Amino acid sequence: MECPNCRHENKDDATFCEKCGAQLISEKKKMSFFERRQAKERERIYILSKASLQEEDVKDIEDLDMGEVETIPKGKKDAVRKSTVVRFALSIVGLALSIVLIYVVGRLKFNDTLRVMLILFLFLICFTAGAFVIDYGYRMRMINAMCKSGFAIKKISYGKPPVMLLGDNFYDLKIKTKCDIVGCGAEMHIEEYNGEFIAVCNADRSHLRRLDCSALNPNSDKSVDESCSNIKEIDESEINSQAEQNKENAEVKSDGESQ
Repeated sequence: MECPNCRHENKDDATFCEKCGAQLISEKKKMSFFERRQAKERERIYILSKASLQEEDVKDIEDLDMGEVETIPKGKKDAVRKSTVVRFALSIVGLALSIVLIYVVGRLKFNDTLRVMLILFLFLICFTAGAFVIDYGYRMRMINAMCKSGFAIKKISYGKPPVMLLGDNFYDLKIKTKCDIVGCGAEMHIEEYNGEFIAVCNADRSHLRRLDCSALNPNSDKSVDESCSNIKEIDESEINSQAEQNKENAEVKSDGESQ
C-alpha cells in the first residue's frame, strides 16, 4: 500500500506508514468514491474546526528540521494500552452509574427544588462521563492500531502533543524550535492536518512550518545509506576498470611506438 504522504510502499495490511508514520487507509475499507469524499470532507471539517487551519495556509509553507522536536517518554506500549483500557472502562462505569442515579432520584419523592438541582448535577456528571467514554474509546482504538506497527505518529487527543510509537515505547512530541519569523520568537506547538504534522506559532497562527516525521524513524535512512554505499561501490569499480583500460591502452601505444 502506497503512503499518500511520502509515497513509501508499505505492506497491504499496514495501518501506519513504516517511513513517516502517517495513518494509512486500507483499500478494503473504501466502499465507493462518494463515501471516500464524504469521509474526507468530514475529516477536513473536523480538523479545521479543531485546529483553525485553512487549506491555503499549508500550501506553500516551509519544512522544519525534525531534529528540533523533543521526544518525551510516555511509557511502554503495553502499559499505555492497559492504562487507556482501564480509563475507558471507568468512564463507562461512571456513565452507567450516573444514569442509574438519575432514574432513582427521579423516582424518589422529596423537595422538588432539591430534586431538580440534584438531577441537573447528575446530568452534568453523565455528560462528562459520556465525553470521557468517547475520548478514551477513540484513544484506545488509535493506540491499538498504532501498536500493530513498529513506527507510527498520531495526534490522539485535542490540546495535547502528538504521540509517537517507536519500537516498544510511546513518546510525546514537543516542538523545541521557536517561531523564526522576524520579530516573533514565540513558542510553537504541533497540530495534525490531513495526515501532515504542522508546527504552529502560539502567537500568530499564520506562522506555520511543515514537519517531516520520517526523520524521527531510525529505519527510514537505511535504504538511503544502502543506496549510497551501492553507488560508492559502483563508482570504485568503474574507476578501477577505467584505470585498467587506460593502462592497457598505454601499453599498446608504447608497443606501437617501439616497433
